[in-house]
Amino acid sequence: MMKQIALPLTILGLIACSGPSQAQFSGQVVLQPAGCQDVGSCTIAENFGFTDQYGVGWEADAGFRTDGASIPKWAQRFAGVPFDPSYVLAAVLHDWYSKSERPVRGWFQTQRMFHEALLATGVSESRAALLYAGVLIGSGKWINAIASKPCPTLDFCVNGVVTEQRLVRLPETFGTNDYATDYATMAARIEAEGLTSQAQIEALAREVRPDDIYLFNPSGSIMDENSSEI
Repeated sequence: MMKQIALPLTILGLIACSGPSQAQFSGQVVLQPAGCQDVGSCTIAENFGFTDQYGVGWEADAGFRTDGASIPKWAQRFAGVPFDPSYVLAAVLHDWYSKSERPVRGWFQTQRMFHEALLATGVSESRAALLYAGVLIGSGKWINAIASKPCPTLDFCVNGVVTEQRLVRLPETFGTNDYATDYATMAARIEAEGLTSQAQIEALAREVRPDDIYLFNPSGSIMDENSSEI
């Protein structure tokens, strides 16, 4: 029989999150086989999920293979190791929704869920900020490029009928030189200035990467400049 390691949510603990309701987990993360954390790849043996503060459910299926939190070795002194029990639940859910062939949730929504789930498992605000910064600039990204009428006065805004739509994706950049440089900059600023909130970390990411369309489009949609409808 394959050995497995369970991380009960009752041990990890739950805390209330600010917002319309209290975030909560269901089930438990069961990693298999035993010792899989040491080789950097584990399979979850049971379904488990998370309901965020807005009542939106997020669930990972049994049989999913995960590498935990995607943290390069050089960055582990800032953020921790990939299978740290304090944040592995958030990492597995982030993996599930980020690595789907056809994402069912928006990229920004998924990153914000990750940050909320970190706090819900008791990760400190300062550590959650460092982990959130990492996914904002390093995780694989996706966005809907749509053909529609742009808003008359606002940037990053559409208000017409969608006539075409396509998914645009970028691969994750963890481990690249650009990621290393930008993450080091963000980590230093976070620690020096005591930045902890989602809004603060997102603003910092936009400052560090002013040309990143994904960071400037929380709606998950952009105008498709290649469409004949535009």
